[in-house]
Amino acid sequence: MNMCDNPTMDDLNFILKKKWTFCILAELHLGSKHFQDFTSNLPNLSTKVLHQTLTELEEIGLVNKITIQEKPKVTEYSLTEKGKLSKNLIKEYYGYIALISSDSKDEEEILKRIENL
Repeated sequence: MNMCDNPTMDDLNFILKKKWTFCILAELHLGSKHFQDFTSNLPNLSTKVLHQTLTELEEIGLVNKITIQEKPKVTEYSLTEKGKLSKNLIKEYYGYIALISSDSKDEEEILKRIENL
C-alpha cells in the first residue's frame, strides 16, 4: 500500500475500519508519541499490529514519523494536518461508544478520553 499523496476513499476506508486505528489516532490527538508510549497506553495492542497500522497511517498521510535519535533508535509519531482533521470523527466515535456501553467503568474512561481531545 503506497498511497501517501492522494489516498482514495477505499484506501481510507481500509485503514479506518481496522480494529486499532481509532485508538492509535486518539492517542496521537493527545500529543506526539514514541512507539513504547503506544504499547504502554494500549497494552492489548501487539507490537506487530501497532507497527503495521502506524506504517499504513503514515503512507496515507495521516501520521508523521520522525527519527529523533539513531543509537539507540528513538522514533516519534505525530499527526499531520490531514490527521488532525480526524479529531471530530474520533470524538464522535468515542462518544457513541460511551452512550451504548454496558460497562460504566468503560464509559467513564471513554468520556475522560473525549474530554482530553
